[in-house]
Amino acid sequence: MLHIDIWADFGCPACYLAKPRIDQAIAASGHAHAITVTHRSFELFPDAGLEPFDSFEHVLHKFGGDQTQAARLEEHMAALARAQGQPYAIHHPVASSFDAHRMLHLAAEHGAASEFMDAVQRDLLGEGVNVYTAAYLANAATRAGVPATRAKALLAGDEYANAVRADKKLAREAGVTAVPFTILGGRLAIPGAATADAYADAITQALTTGDLQ
Repeated sequence: MLHIDIWADFGCPACYLAKPRIDQAIAASGHAHAITVTHRSFELFPDAGLEPFDSFEHVLHKFGGDQTQAARLEEHMAALARAQGQPYAIHHPVASSFDAHRMLHLAAEHGAASEFMDAVQRDLLGEGVNVYTAAYLANAATRAGVPATRAKALLAGDEYANAVRADKKLAREAGVTAVPFTILGGRLAIPGAATADAYADAITQALTTGDLQ
């Protein structure tokens, strides 16, 4: 058996690109039955509030207000996404993802974490949908396979808040400072969005040699 931990955030473009590559590598390995995946929480904007702001504002701030450079970066991300069949909205909302991560843990309880992650990332980064509202999160979780009553109950309380914080603590202990960040077998780390071939090679190494140095 091989266990893979993946730290990611819903509003992370690189995570959006990496997700299908990892899924592809697992499916192509011929050993999908022997591989388990845990989608772990990581907040790119831990200080963000509930009121969304435009993602392009963040990119502009990152590059000191250089709109040309910011636009070039976003167009590059869009091109990478389109090359692997994913839509990409250059302008998409950014807000606190804490509740979305709580819902991710609930989805995992029902074996639907991957489906939930796919749906939220596609709607947010692909279509520019505001995925941070309670109504959206409940609906997305239900579509992914979570009972509607459970999804609504989670949003009415603080269930899984400690699980989200625990994932963040694990990230700090593992030296994770940016996402996506993938750890295979508890020891082989892949920072950033690797290619599907790189993920496949890492899976093969972990499964066939047991050498995770």
